[in-house]
Amino acid sequence: MDLTYFLKNLPAFEDFHASDLSTLASNLDVQEYADGHVFIQQGQEGKALYLLLQGSVRITRLDREGVEHEVRELADGEMFGILSLIEDLPTQASCMAKGAVRAASLSREAFKKLFSEASPIGHHLQYMIAVQMARDLQEANKRVRKESAA
Repeated sequence: MDLTYFLKNLPAFEDFHASDLSTLASNLDVQEYADGHVFIQQGQEGKALYLLLQGSVRITRLDREGVEHEVRELADGEMFGILSLIEDLPTQASCMAKGAVRAASLSREAFKKLFSEASPIGHHLQYMIAVQMARDLQEANKRVRKESAA
């Protein structure tokens, strides 16, 4: 699989130069994962952002009573764990392989390198982090309002 071509066909990266995408691709670590592999465990510090190349990943969240709720299921081309690029931030959900999965990961160290090697990509990922944090904050506010009303 040509990872640069794969990236270029994702809406999040379609407007970037091939050289920047090639740099991003060279900083990604592609691996195969077995069914049930836990990429991210809720409450623990994340280690990397993941790009799902092939397969399916379940995202679940435990509520205050410890009951697991499925948030959604991810498919090819979707990213997860973007907030893991921020150090010391506990994750808000768990992400587990549903069947065999092929995914590319971007570690925090590789993310930091992007600012010198492909700064447009690094800045775009920062923007994506901000958007995800805003969404998570909105979702947390909804949950608090719902629990307060009950």
